[in-house]
Amino acid sequence: MQVVAIDISGRHRMPDGRYCLVCVAIAAALSPLNIQHIADLKIARRFAAAPDFEAIAAVVVAAAGRFEGVLVSERGEFYNFPEWRVEAALGRKFKYAESIGERRALEVAHHVSLAAHRLLQEIDAERNSGEEDRPEA
Repeated sequence: MQVVAIDISGRHRMPDGRYCLVCVAIAAALSPLNIQHIADLKIARRFAAAPDFEAIAAVVVAAAGRFEGVLVSERGEFYNFPEWRVEAALGRKFKYAESIGERRALEVAHHVSLAAHRLLQEIDAERNSGEEDRPEA
């Protein structure tokens, strides 16, 4: 089965009051029990005043737009809204994870989104401090 596993990191307020939402979309072929093949992934970042349903949907559309397949996520990503409501907001087929293969794909997406979010936070901190970690010439 071809799916697009999505995970979002960044639901914690930054010091400036905004939220930096990082969404990872992983296009993968799955069996019921495992990941067969990861074809590609995309990372999208959006700043939002609040991590509400609309902001989450916007960052997911930005990350998953170029991939084909059913979007799969954990229930908490969309605040446990019914699948039909999430489908309507995203404009494509959507479901919550059920199989072990889908959960494993979401686990990979989670690790990537968390790592990307942390990296982007470090980059922002370096830019704002004026000190960059560069090798000496």
